[in-house]
Amino acid sequence: MTQPIQILANQLEWREFKDAPGVSYKTLRKHSSSGLTILLKFAPGARYHTHRHPAGEEYFVLEGELDDLGKSWPTGSYIYHPPGSAHRPSSKAGCVVLVMLPEAVELL
Repeated sequence: MTQPIQILANQLEWREFKDAPGVSYKTLRKHSSSGLTILLKFAPGARYHTHRHPAGEEYFVLEGELDDLGKSWPTGSYIYHPPGSAHRPSSKAGCVVLVMLPEAVELL
């Protein structure tokens, strides 16, 4: 792609994962064959499936707190999961997270 991508994310609708109640997303960019940049929103008490990242993952907590790796990560936290890593994120209080995935996740 040689053109810039310009999106007003607040004008996009949240889409809920059918198999992860309380977790919804907005796709900001599709890249590579299966890579994505997305916003994830966790309602209070929501959790996502245990999954593996074949090509890694980066995320930045924009609002609230994300529970991952045995800790609560507040607004402003940056986390990198290396290729092959697995985890199960959740949020007791609710949060919004910017997620960069070079490749699709593998559900475990």
